[in-house]
Amino acid sequence: MYFTDARIPDAERLSEPGEGWRVVLTTLMNERVSIGGQVPPRGGGFMGECMKVWNKVEDKTPVQRDKVADLWIKAEVLRLTNIRAQQLRAVGNPGPEGSIGKIMSAELNKRISELTVELLGAQGMIKASGYPMERPKHAMMWEEPVQAFLRARANSIEGGTTEIAKNILGERVLGLPGDVRVDKELPWSQVPKS
Repeated sequence: MYFTDARIPDAERLSEPGEGWRVVLTTLMNERVSIGGQVPPRGGGFMGECMKVWNKVEDKTPVQRDKVADLWIKAEVLRLTNIRAQQLRAVGNPGPEGSIGKIMSAELNKRISELTVELLGAQGMIKASGYPMERPKHAMMWEEPVQAFLRARANSIEGGTTEIAKNILGERVLGLPGDVRVDKELPWSQVPKS
């Protein structure tokens, strides 16, 4: 995804020397929004793929049914939250909702893909297309459940780790004290290296 200067606040100031960290933060905010802010149609995305497997499985347990219902509800809440966040972003800058959506979608994608593999039983351990050493055509495509299970782990790393997103929410939204950093006001060139 490419961003024009019109979408970056104070773009002229960001090109000044010493503003690199602000550029990185702006880029990560936009990346978090593109990762966690997706709005699939109701019953679409990872949950829709899980439901395709659910409808094919014959030996379903009440526990599995409860897990599917729980994840369906969580996916719908995230979808509606992302619609609301989209409307808020339309009038300004990506805010904390990018971090919230990123955290929730990363965890939800992992849990949905885990359940889908569980529903498949022993068949869920086999990737039908094998494991060719080639670059995937689409990073987030659900080609098959095992591929989605393996790929979903990356959601908690890309766009800044889930832990970083939680720190951002804690410090900037909830006003909790930040990590102790004695070098915060120093330019990168003056930070002591170990």
